[in-house]
Amino acid sequence: MNVANIQVTYYMVAATGVLIAAIYYIIDLRFNRRARAMEICRLHTSDFVSEQGMQRYMQVMSLEYKNFEDFTKKYAYDLEIGPKFVAVLMMLEASGIIIKNKVVKPELFYDLGACGATATWEKFKDFIQRYRALYSQDQLRNAEFLVQEMQKIRTRNAAQFKTR
Repeated sequence: MNVANIQVTYYMVAATGVLIAAIYYIIDLRFNRRARAMEICRLHTSDFVSEQGMQRYMQVMSLEYKNFEDFTKKYAYDLEIGPKFVAVLMMLEASGIIIKNKVVKPELFYDLGACGATATWEKFKDFIQRYRALYSQDQLRNAEFLVQEMQKIRTRNAAQFKTR
């Protein structure tokens, strides 16, 4: 064996080591990304899925009103209901931001219960649209994005169940 062969063998072993390290790094990076996404979901939804969070959501979903003016008159300045209503809508808004910025896949939020965002949106859509017309056109745009994504997933899932 001459020096050239030893040198070639050395380079091949070194290149193989670098390749193995790169593959390990990519696998580790993908695993950490998934773990980070799950942790973000857990932290983001922990309050909402708690007993207190569910009570708050159920109270907000049980609100009855005829129109924007009626809602404002009944609940806007109610120090018990007003903050709960805002908290529920801000949860949807924050979820929409997380999905829109591709921090977490929409399917993960859907599986964690964000599919209920559609019911919340439908219940308060008239209120939100009137609020937008009066104050801010882009109010809750990320919540609306979340709802649209949840509806896409629901439609896709419905098609899958029909084929079974």
